[in-house]
Amino acid sequence: MKLSRQALLGTTALLGAGAVMIAAAGEASAIDVKVGGYGFSGAIFGDTDEAAGVTGTQGLYFRNEFEVHVKASGRDDATGMEYGAVIELQDDNATGNTNTDEEWVFVRGGWGEIQLGDNDGPADDMKITAANIAAGTGGIDGWDEVALIGIFLDNSGDATKIVYYSPVVGGFQLGVSYTPDSDHVAGGTFPNTAGGLGNWIEAGATFTGSFGGVDLKLGAGFSTADDQDGAIGDDYTGYGFGAQVGFAGVKVAASWAHNDLDVSGDSNRWTAGAAATLGPVDLSVTYVKQDNDGPSDPNNLVFSGSVGLFPGMALQADVALFDRDAGGNDDGMLGVARLAVSF
Repeated sequence: MKLSRQALLGTTALLGAGAVMIAAAGEASAIDVKVGGYGFSGAIFGDTDEAAGVTGTQGLYFRNEFEVHVKASGRDDATGMEYGAVIELQDDNATGNTNTDEEWVFVRGGWGEIQLGDNDGPADDMKITAANIAAGTGGIDGWDEVALIGIFLDNSGDATKIVYYSPVVGGFQLGVSYTPDSDHVAGGTFPNTAGGLGNWIEAGATFTGSFGGVDLKLGAGFSTADDQDGAIGDDYTGYGFGAQVGFAGVKVAASWAHNDLDVSGDSNRWTAGAAATLGPVDLSVTYVKQDNDGPSDPNNLVFSGSVGLFPGMALQADVALFDRDAGGNDDGMLGVARLAVSF
């Protein structure tokens, strides 16, 4: 119970500090605080040596993942604008500590939303791939052991950035972000001292609509960054497209993305998948393939399933047939089964 206790202590401290600040300002009703999150606990088994690329890994092991999400939000009656902050506390199973996964402040109105902090940009958040419809832990974009291959654009991850999302107009939405340094995350001073990629710009666009009972989602993404201090040897540019179609409980999705980083060669990433809902059971099959300039062209085929057990609890599973194509014995099967609780 050590992990959950640490998450609770971290959340309690955060809420306590926020309550003191609000009370001191004499505006106890101005900010609404909500707490949520999830807990995953599962088993991983199969050809773990081949998946990890090293020998001596456990053929069967257990893994946990827990997060507590705190959202503080308010609304200004005079302008109608909303504002607040979000922090996601993640238990670090390796160190026994509680760390922040993502954290940002936001302001939104009829003009859209601005976010500042450590969170994903539009190239990741707005992507549409086969993983969008995956059941289980997320298929080709699920738990790290199963999701062995990048599926879309390279991006700045949770590095500190500013993000803008437009309002949804006629089913269309746009997003753009700027990240000065992809190595700068969660505070710290004097970024860009270790090189890497910087001046990272990401953009995304989505369209969502329904036509005669058919649900359609389209997406496009763009991502570009500068090599800082010659640490990598080349700048980066990527772009991609995706589509998802749903009808009568069945969904299909596909995507293509091009990543251009000459030091390691260009890479084209393809995904495709299908999913269906049968009562309380969700099923999917998703596939990803990379076509690289180099000798390695990895692929991954993942069968996934989820079934609701109780309100807020589900049993999730994935079986991956992978080939890292890195030379030698690097293909095989991996399985994951986990209990998931959302709150």
